[in-house]
Amino acid sequence: MPQSAQSQRIPGRRRRTVKEHGPDPADVHVGSRLRLARGLLGLSQVQVAKALGVSFQAVQKYERGEIRVSASRLLQASRLVGQPLEFFFEGLDSPSSGDRGEIARAELELLRAFRSLPDGELQRQILRLVRSMGKVASGAH
Repeated sequence: MPQSAQSQRIPGRRRRTVKEHGPDPADVHVGSRLRLARGLLGLSQVQVAKALGVSFQAVQKYERGEIRVSASRLLQASRLVGQPLEFFFEGLDSPSSGDRGEIARAELELLRAFRSLPDGELQRQILRLVRSMGKVASGAH
């Protein structure tokens, strides 16, 4: 008879809990990516909650990493925001990513400022500028 996962636990090693150890960094990252995608689309937590079939408080907890997003719920969220599943994990293993929350807020602020520009031609010129800066920074002239 196979042993349960409980009995296979390493002796003396306790299970990680949010209450004792804080949220897992991976859960925080996935939540921040959900918050970013929601913000980019201009969706409220209530709208996301209704679409996912959860309470808006659950969406708040997902976004803070306090509760984990299940695989099925993550698939629903990816379809809702029009992003592949990989979107939620981008930058997770990047050691030089710095404060991910601050980066996500800066991305969102940049997008909002870009969208507020009244002139479509100005938006296209800025997009060309940013793309060329990205090519220079990556060494792909």
